[in-house]
Amino acid sequence: MRLDDYINVLLVKMKITHKPIERQQLQWLLELRTLRGHIRELEQENERLKRDYEKVLKQSEKN
Repeated sequence: MRLDDYINVLLVKMKITHKPIERQQLQWLLELRTLRGHIRELEQENERLKRDYEKVLKQSEKN
């Protein structure tokens, strides 16, 4: 089960039961999803910077 699917299931479950522990779990899962999104963005930026750096290195070797 994907994280988004589990969050949706927990949302429905929380609406029915109103248990504080489920609210806390939901909060943690939402934070986890946010952090995973930040990680993806940072990894993409890191790859872009790495490519740019390698281009500059190749250009400086030619000169």
